[in-house]
Amino acid sequence: MSKSLLKSGLIGGLVVFIWGLISWMILPWHHQCFHSFKHEERVASVIKDNAPTRGMYIIPYTFSHDENSSSAEMNRSMEKMENGPFVFAAVVPEGFGLRGVKPLLFSFFFQVIGALILSWIFLQSKGLTLKKKVWMGCLFGIGVSVLGVFPAWNWVGFSLGYVMMNLVDLVIGWSLAGYVLARVSK
Repeated sequence: MSKSLLKSGLIGGLVVFIWGLISWMILPWHHQCFHSFKHEERVASVIKDNAPTRGMYIIPYTFSHDENSSSAEMNRSMEKMENGPFVFAAVVPEGFGLRGVKPLLFSFFFQVIGALILSWIFLQSKGLTLKKKVWMGCLFGIGVSVLGVFPAWNWVGFSLGYVMMNLVDLVIGWSLAGYVLARVSK
């Protein structure tokens, strides 16, 4: 890996990482995408009692069907899916531990990987203007959203507001990275 590519990856990753911190920790807009449970303590207690290990949980659980499953059983599962409630959740019974540095380091690492990809694309596209590189950063953010966030809306019911908020967030972050990378790679 060339020094200039690595430098661009680190700088672009830092830009998107800082934007993410501002977007999630300072600006209030993501908060509008979440709802609270009516009786949060009771719901948390039920989850802790029924989801003892960290992982992804789904209600109704329809994956246990094997070749011996009856069509009536499969129909009941489909009926539950249609009538609700439907829940798709990441459960962490022991708590998330956001106070540590580890999640921040992982986040920065992932942003650097993204910036390395965008930087590599820039290197393959000689002669682009600053405006076109910013536009490519914007398209990169749109691509990340369409491929990484929108499927959760389609398949497991993430709210459209949440998905659109993440689209805006990613487009701003990667447009900023595109701008900075275009300036750095002159």
